[in-house]
Amino acid sequence: MPNRFLQRDKIDVLARLPLFEACPRRELAKVASITVESHRPAGTVLTRQGQEGGLLFVILDGEADIQRDGRVLGTLKAGDVIGELSLIDGYPRSASVRAVTDVHLLGIPASDFRGLVLRSPKLVRNLLQALAHRIRDMDERWPAEL
Repeated sequence: MPNRFLQRDKIDVLARLPLFEACPRRELAKVASITVESHRPAGTVLTRQGQEGGLLFVILDGEADIQRDGRVLGTLKAGDVIGELSLIDGYPRSASVRAVTDVHLLGIPASDFRGLVLRSPKLVRNLLQALAHRIRDMDERWPAEL
């Protein structure tokens, strides 16, 4: 039987994400109210490289592989976010994400998410910090050129 997250459960999950951790609970309640809970079986493609992004996903349970040009770049697990870049910049997905196991997800529709961003300076600051962290992490992994 699928899990059913209550509003407070969604808020608790969102509060633990770097993307939203500095937001007050009242603001998190607004984000939680636009989430859609779903389950997808192993093998499901959650995002496809090159396609327009329509949803941001938060993995609640399970694992998914990040793939670019057919090559696996890494594995995502509970607490990881998928698709925030496409929602922010409107560009096509930079990678595909495929469920390795059955996954339990919270989805946030792009139009609803963009509306929240426009109304929330604190959320914008959190997005910038999360993206800066991701860039620094990638920079540390990138081989140094001499």
